Amino acid sequence: MKNRANDILKILIISVIFLYAFSFVPIDYEIIGLKLHSVDLFSDLTKESESDEEFQYDEDYFKMEDDFFKTDDSTESNDTSEDIILLENNVNLAGIGLGNLLKELDNDFYFFAPAMQGKDEPIRGNTAQLRKFFNELKNSKSKIIRIAHYGDSAIEGDLITADLRQEFQRKYGGEGVGFLGLTSQDTKFRQTTTQRFSNNWETAAIYSNNPKNLPVGISGEIFIPEGNSWVEFETNRRYRTVKSFTRFRIFYSHAKASDVKYTIDGSQNGTIKLRPGNGIQEAVVEVGKNATKLRLEFIKEQAYFYGASLEGGNGVYVDNLPLRGNSGVDLKNISTDVMRDFAKYLDYNLIILEFGLNAAGSITSRYDWYEREMVAVIKHLQSAFPNAGILLISAHDKSVRKGSQFVTDPAVVTLLKSQMNIAKSADIAFWNMFEAMGGLNSMPTWVDANPPLAFKDYIHFNGQGAEKIAGMLFDSIMGAGK
Repeated sequence: MKNRANDILKILIISVIFLYAFSFVPIDYEIIGLKLHSVDLFSDLTKESESDEEFQYDEDYFKMEDDFFKTDDSTESNDTSEDIILLENNVNLAGIGLGNLLKELDNDFYFFAPAMQGKDEPIRGNTAQLRKFFNELKNSKSKIIRIAHYGDSAIEGDLITADLRQEFQRKYGGEGVGFLGLTSQDTKFRQTTTQRFSNNWETAAIYSNNPKNLPVGISGEIFIPEGNSWVEFETNRRYRTVKSFTRFRIFYSHAKASDVKYTIDGSQNGTIKLRPGNGIQEAVVEVGKNATKLRLEFIKEQAYFYGASLEGGNGVYVDNLPLRGNSGVDLKNISTDVMRDFAKYLDYNLIILEFGLNAAGSITSRYDWYEREMVAVIKHLQSAFPNAGILLISAHDKSVRKGSQFVTDPAVVTLLKSQMNIAKSADIAFWNMFEAMGGLNSMPTWVDANPPLAFKDYIHFNGQGAEKIAGMLFDSIMGAGK
């Protein structure tokens, strides 16, 4: 039989040539409701496959960012290189902001200009409302200082929070991971604590369904045992300051007179007697040694539970409170009464809000609604935690494909402008993570770093990238306290 493999190859080559030639024929037809259009067979290899108009950036952001920098001399970084300071001074003396100068450069160059893998970025806005926090840090040897770190999936698994916590605990003391929910979505990739739990829990959260309108707790979650339910927490040695704990606390409400059993390190057993009542209550157990494992056992519907906290003496605790897929606006669904009850036990000195990308829409989206909602959330938090300073962290860079390049999603730039408006309207502190990464088109430099600092989805940081962000954030926070 004649071998016809060569014929198949010829047909394939002819087909590719035909399709390539046909791609130059303009098509704009509609057949039975289906719109036909020309297709560029090699669009992924063409640098400018999309129109420039699709990637126009909101210039108001750059003007605002530049003005924000010029009006906040107190937080200007001392570590910036002399050459950059000289450039900025010369540009500003001429009456032109640095951001505006870049806008005058060739548009294509600006789209694809290389960015740095991180730069000094000060805390801006109302840094005066952080003074109580810095004053409390001076007393960390004799009391507990607590930070709430709310965020979206960027902080799931204790990412960013874990390294920020370790920086604070190294400097100011404290041992332990702090607050943990009784069940979790991020157990498979959490950085600091191994968690196991039974499958007979009823749960609700502000980031998921809550058909019974159950009173969610400080993490936006609630946990109710449906039988003989249990949970186990076990520390690891990856982070020195959370490798053990000497005390644990559990938080609950609407309890029946009943006991919660606990086991420390597989051998030390005890019981916690719950106090009946509807308000938020806590139970504290002093372990008496450096422990690494805690098991808690519950009975059916004995109470609403909110979480546990693993601690070790005075110092700083940073609670990781991720809300997957959330823009942050749902924090207002935690009732003020619940928050105020929690403030009796977890009286936060600093609240960090790290949201944004889940609110980002299309290029033409407006974020007036987001500004209103987030200002309301901040006021909600301030009413429950009047002694806490609040720091808003901007969205980070997120890339979309433009031909063969990955560039900043224009919707992110518009969102950043709104986040700066939020900080100004609420009169709180603001850290621009987008600029700290390197600014426009910086995400690809993080993805392509050696070792990589972000995943190839061009959205999420990996562990090393999260560590770098946490280090920059810590330095900026400490700079604001000088």
